[in-house]
Amino acid sequence: MLNSVNTIEKAHFWSMKYVLTNTVIDHEGLNMIIDNCPKFLCSFFNPIQPYFSKPQFNHFWAITLALVIRIGRANVRGFSKVLPQQGHRTSHGHFLANSRWNAPEVLSDRVWAMIRRMRPKAGEMIYLLLDDTRTAKRGKKMAYLSKIWDHTHQRYVRGHIVFTAAIMFRGVVFPWRFVLYKPRKYAKASYRKLTEIAADIIDEFAPPAGLKVRVLFDAYYLCPKVTKNCDKRSFKWFSVASRNRTFTRVRAGRRKISDSAPGFLRHNGRTVHMLRSRGRAILRIAWADGQLARIGNVRMVISKRPGSPWKTMVCFVSNEMNLTAREIVSIYEKRWAIEVLFKELRGQLGLGDYQVLSEDAILKHLHLCGLAHLVLTHHSLKAVGAQARKANTKVVLPTMNQRLEAVRYAIRGEQIKRIVKIKSHKTLVQKLNKYLLAA
Repeated sequence: MLNSVNTIEKAHFWSMKYVLTNTVIDHEGLNMIIDNCPKFLCSFFNPIQPYFSKPQFNHFWAITLALVIRIGRANVRGFSKVLPQQGHRTSHGHFLANSRWNAPEVLSDRVWAMIRRMRPKAGEMIYLLLDDTRTAKRGKKMAYLSKIWDHTHQRYVRGHIVFTAAIMFRGVVFPWRFVLYKPRKYAKASYRKLTEIAADIIDEFAPPAGLKVRVLFDAYYLCPKVTKNCDKRSFKWFSVASRNRTFTRVRAGRRKISDSAPGFLRHNGRTVHMLRSRGRAILRIAWADGQLARIGNVRMVISKRPGSPWKTMVCFVSNEMNLTAREIVSIYEKRWAIEVLFKELRGQLGLGDYQVLSEDAILKHLHLCGLAHLVLTHHSLKAVGAQARKANTKVVLPTMNQRLEAVRYAIRGEQIKRIVKIKSHKTLVQKLNKYLLAA
């Protein structure tokens, strides 16, 4: 449909010649608006309709698509610009703050449905990626605000920490779970550290039968609670160890990694060429089996670029002891996919743009952003077709911007077909196409 123009009304009451000659296109402030769920996305939205009442479902699919084609910030006011027929902006706020539906369950339902559609085979590998993202907020009445360290700007700010779990299967990344961290002063008896949240997420993870699981996380989450839960579930885990950790090599003494690793790499390392997403990298690597303090038996791989400072040295650790050093490095580098996911969610889908106060409303916004990301993945996987169902084959999807434009183009085309059903009106279609531009 069109926003702030009267082309459709002219088409109903005047001749096409009058419409084409008297409609002036003002490109300033144009945006696409949504008044109907696109047919090509019904296969995504219809299976989860039982989770909602009818009014809730209308808000749900509309806001999810508004996140995809939004023209400004992904907040209640921004939704009202894209969804003028879905009620006043206060109704969108009411849906986020007061409606009763289980956002984590809805997101999880769609993720597993999409993975099942890819027809996973027994013995294939599925990856659980764990990390957290931080969002600075200026509001003072939001739930669970606290003083946090902003890694981007290297300073302390007031904001939220959102623990995120993502699933990667055949190279496709699916946002699976968002948990809002509650500081001790608010949570009190129910307080959980970020590492405890990660351990609970590992306990809840239930992949399809027959798939092998590898859990990837950074040095912050390398702790007994997380690794023991992985061992209890027979999951293999991969992480990096801080240089102040104590490592005991087989037939060697107990020393800090910062003291022993440089000499060990200098005398036992070898130079290898590693294939990266942006070409090849030359690394100096060495490996050793031993015991990491408080963790247990691990295989440690020390890696550094030749000629770079020793402070850039990285120590990868894993409980999958039968892998080579190159394989351990290559597997851990898959964790970078969750950093790319954060960039996509925050940059294009407005993960941190929420302006709601309650915990429930914030979590709904976060999971709706995850569902908007799944809409783009769902549309791209349909375009890939049978290639996505080949076992042990990496599925290459278009870039985020290409996926966004593909969905916006499909919505625009469907709306034009609903408005203009006569093929001879090519000039009108071209004018409508200019109006139906996503910002």
